[in-house]
Amino acid sequence: MKKTLLYISIILLCSCRTGSENQTAKKIKDIEDKLETMSKQVGYSGTVLIAESEEIVLEKAYGFANLAHQVPNKINTKFGIASMGKMFTAVAIMQLMEQKKLNLQTRVGELLPDYPNATVKDSVTVEQLLVHTSGLTDFFNEKFEYRAKHTVRTIDDYFNLFKEDDLLFSPGSQFSYSNGGYIVLGMIIENLTGETYYDYVQKNIFDKAGMKNTGNYETDKSIENLAEGYIKKDVDGIWTTSTYMKGARGSSAGGAYSTAGDLLKFALALKNHKLLTEESLNLMISDHNKHGYGYGFSLNEFNGIEVYGHNGGAHGVSGELDIYRDMDYIVVTLSNKGALDGWVDVRSMIREVLAGSTEETNRYLGSKELIDIYESEGFDAAMAKLKSMEGNISDKYLMDAANKYREAKDYQKAIDLLEILVTGIPDSWYCFSILADTYLEAGNKTKAIENYHKSLELDSNNQWAIEKLETLE
Repeated sequence: MKKTLLYISIILLCSCRTGSENQTAKKIKDIEDKLETMSKQVGYSGTVLIAESEEIVLEKAYGFANLAHQVPNKINTKFGIASMGKMFTAVAIMQLMEQKKLNLQTRVGELLPDYPNATVKDSVTVEQLLVHTSGLTDFFNEKFEYRAKHTVRTIDDYFNLFKEDDLLFSPGSQFSYSNGGYIVLGMIIENLTGETYYDYVQKNIFDKAGMKNTGNYETDKSIENLAEGYIKKDVDGIWTTSTYMKGARGSSAGGAYSTAGDLLKFALALKNHKLLTEESLNLMISDHNKHGYGYGFSLNEFNGIEVYGHNGGAHGVSGELDIYRDMDYIVVTLSNKGALDGWVDVRSMIREVLAGSTEETNRYLGSKELIDIYESEGFDAAMAKLKSMEGNISDKYLMDAANKYREAKDYQKAIDLLEILVTGIPDSWYCFSILADTYLEAGNKTKAIENYHKSLELDSNNQWAIEKLETLE
């Protein structure tokens, strides 16, 4: 009788495992089929890797690493990863915390005694820098725009672009994604270790995780098997390279290059506690401030399934690492085109197949439809569609679409999309502030002033709007 029960248990266990394997195989086949279609329909250029229980179940490459010479992307092609590098910086900070060289409540001035801004020095903590509640601004500003990019190649070079800026708000009071905050974290790493940020991360993260194809991007060096980044910058849809739109070297805020395989190694090194203790990792992937962001990791939940990782986006760069906590999937998507040139379609499709339809994917699909209607039928038709959507739109997607027009100097289309955005999300001070910036750049001072005031009505601590109005009025 006991033997019979044992045999039945084994049969049931095998049946469950086989059923699970069949379900995974079905999902992967669905993703693979959709990728083939999307690579043709939306021009996706990049690589996709999916692993389950540390085993790679899908790895595919699409498009070209070099369009001029028609060099195809391969699964081991290196891509820029932009802000995905914030994960490396945060891991480095947590390693220093484990070594008792700092704690999360340590203030900037204790670690950087010569920091030039007294408020930051005395008030901002390491934790606030990690979770983007410091109030620090960004280095992607006018100084960066007009500076020769080949001269931006150290952490200090990036710091000099924003060190004199006032805080956007009182530290800890709000959330605002800050590349500047991660530059300061890079300065802290350098000051505490006596090494450059680049050397520390290479030895303590890349080498430990076995990431042999990852490094800090330098635009004026020849890097083997690195994909060229591309953007559509003119109305004729001609692809141009994005090389000279970045600093000469990446930073602690992002800008490394990597491969899908190396990012899988990074995820596994994290999960297997080769880089940090289990306690430190759990701290990093907890939502301490309810902003959907931990310590250097974005935190998502799709139909009750928790996912952590980080995305990255810049000129000619798109990518994301998704680590599914409950389903044991690791997904890497990398592209050498912008987010709206196929990558976000692929990323969202994979999430929907693995975790089901979510608010996030629905917002994206709705926003994509809204932009398609604007581009084919005009502003009034898009506004009519917006009324039926009940605010179910993606601010990031519309912002990215508007930014493409802004960069092409097609200001009216950029303004139209931003006007649609603020109508759909009327409580976002940031969206009104960007709309005001765009009106100002287009030469409409009156509308710029009007929208800076609207931004201030929503957030009276918006120092950028305050400074702009002082100048304009």
